[in-house]
Amino acid sequence: MTFDGRRVLVTGGARGLGAAIAASFAGAGARVAVWDAPGAMALDYPLSGAAELDAARAVVGPTGHVAAVDVRDVAQVRVALPAAVAALGGLDVVVCAAGVRTAATAATMSDAAWDDVVDTNLHGTFHVLREALGPLGDSGRGRIVVIAAEEGRRGAFGLSHYAAAAWAQIGLAKSLAHEVAEQGTAVGVVCPGVMDTAMSADPSYWAVLQAGRDGSLAVTAPDRGAAEHALRVRHPSSATYADVGAVVRAVEQLVAEPGLDRTGAVVDVSAGLAATNTA
Repeated sequence: MTFDGRRVLVTGGARGLGAAIAASFAGAGARVAVWDAPGAMALDYPLSGAAELDAARAVVGPTGHVAAVDVRDVAQVRVALPAAVAALGGLDVVVCAAGVRTAATAATMSDAAWDDVVDTNLHGTFHVLREALGPLGDSGRGRIVVIAAEEGRRGAFGLSHYAAAAWAQIGLAKSLAHEVAEQGTAVGVVCPGVMDTAMSADPSYWAVLQAGRDGSLAVTAPDRGAAEHALRVRHPSSATYADVGAVVRAVEQLVAEPGLDRTGAVVDVSAGLAATNTA
C-alpha cells in the first residue's frame, strides 16, 4: 500500500507494534508523528525512553515528528497535539497504539496496577482522540485506528484490568464511529493477540499463561518456554505469537478503505484465538 502525503500520528510508536506501524507508514510515503516515553509505572518490563525516541526519529525522517508524551496526562496531550499537527501540516490518521500490561488476579491487584493499565490504555486513548477529532475533521478523510487487546473480546484470567480497558476501547471506538461519520472520519479497532514484543518479556505474564485459562494449573516459577508452550496450545493456528506484520497490515487496510463502509469494525489478528470468541 502507498500512503503518499498522508499525515499520521502513532501513539506508543517508538517500540513494539507501534514502532512497526510507524515504520510501515513512513516507508509507504506518509509523514509520521510518533509519541512515546510515558512516565514511571510499576511494570515488570522497561518502558520506552530517549534511545527509542532517537531511533524513531531516524525512522520517520526529516518530514516526521517525534515527541515524548505520556498520554495519561491531559495537559501533555493538549500541548503535543497542535505541535504534531503543525509539524505534519495537518492530520489524516491517528493510530492509538500506546498501551501497557501487568498481570494479577482481581483479588490481589493493587490500585496502582489497575490505574496504570486503565489510565494508559483507555484514558490515554480518549485523551488523544478527543484532541485529534478537530484536525481529523478538517482533513475530510480522517481515519482512526484503536489498538485494543484481544482480551477485550473474551476476558482472561489474571488480566481483568487489561481486558476491561480493551472492552471499553472498543465501545469508545464504536461510539465515535457514530459521532464523526458526518465529517468523513472512519473509526476502526484492531485486536492483536500476544506478540513477541518487550511487553511479553514479563515474568508475571508468563506465570498467568502457565496457569491456564482458568488459573488452575500449578506454577512453581515463571518460565518463558512454558508460557510460550501454553500459547501454542491455546492458539488454533498452533503459532506461538500473533504476527506483528499481520497486525500492521490490518491497520493499514482500515486506513486505506476509501469510504465509511468499515467504520465501527473490529478486526482480530490473534493467531486464531478469535475462533473462541462467541461474537
